[in-house]
Amino acid sequence: MSASQPPPGHPAVAARPDRRRHHALRLVSVVLLAAALGSFGLSMVRISLSPAFVAGLQQVPGLGALPAACVNGGLAAYSGLALAVGGTPTVNTACLSRIQDAGDANLGAQPLVLLAVLAILGAAAAAGWGVRGQRVATGTLSTLAIALLVVSTPGLAGTFAGHFGHPATTITSGPETGLWVVTGLLLLVVLAQLGSAGVGWARLALAPLEDLDPAPRGRASARDRSRRR
Repeated sequence: MSASQPPPGHPAVAARPDRRRHHALRLVSVVLLAAALGSFGLSMVRISLSPAFVAGLQQVPGLGALPAACVNGGLAAYSGLALAVGGTPTVNTACLSRIQDAGDANLGAQPLVLLAVLAILGAAAAAGWGVRGQRVATGTLSTLAIALLVVSTPGLAGTFAGHFGHPATTITSGPETGLWVVTGLLLLVVLAQLGSAGVGWARLALAPLEDLDPAPRGRASARDRSRRR
């Protein structure tokens, strides 16, 4: 063994697996968070007519049945990017042309969605730069982003209804693929932080048992005996 290399069991040698695991956790977290931000380009929320309103409307004589596109396709679908900074959604013109002119379907930036984006950016910065308490910061900000996205989905129905002059009881909003993808990626980030923390706690818990291992002492005693000879 080279004199510049620490012997087995030295704290510097024991710390190498922890350091590699920490770097791997940071890399995985950054990749997942970047993928979550990229997924904001997917359709995240769909605005539709409420089932109760559709059922009631079709029972009124003389109004006829709503187009199937209205019932099944919804009114509009907003991507995460359109919700975060404001943008035009994918509008179901076959439905809106029968109910109300689509007009400008840009609802503007939605504060909760924008805060979720900022929380994800903060989590990515904490993971990428390896700040002190990186696991806690990354996991907490990712959890906050999930909560903000989930809470914002039902509230968009009222925003859309007020924007187009519909009664709030006639409109409902629901998650689209993009919302599930983003929240799923963020959940993986949270689970990765918890898993890494669990490994660290397990190593600390087992450390006293390693100190009680008689094998190192036996080897040290053999070396001492050979030196005495």
